[in-house]
Amino acid sequence: MVKDLSTKYSGIVELLAYLVKERVYGPVDRLARATDLETIYMALYEALRYASTEVRKGLDKIPSDEEIKQFLDEVNRRGASLARRIAIEALTTGLSRESQEKEKEKRGSSPREKTESSDQTKR
Repeated sequence: MVKDLSTKYSGIVELLAYLVKERVYGPVDRLARATDLETIYMALYEALRYASTEVRKGLDKIPSDEEIKQFLDEVNRRGASLARRIAIEALTTGLSRESQEKEKEKRGSSPREKTESSDQTKR
């Protein structure tokens, strides 16, 4: 069912996953611990506020107004557990992407490049 949510609310999941990848955990942590609607509203606000500064740096998927409205309406009907499920999906996605980037970096530099880089750091 979590995968269904990540599809239904892909913009929200993508935004939060981006924040996780950038090590901005606050909004995701607040969603994960949310017990009331006000906390969920503030977590989404913080995520969107942060995103407004990150669009210039490569964040290309922002949730639509309609997606945010649908999410908040569904949370209002189903409760805060929906927000926690979205937070878990976003955390998993963001950590996975961060791990993949680190693996690419490791594979991308040869042993010689690593040695040259290490030598420059020592100077």
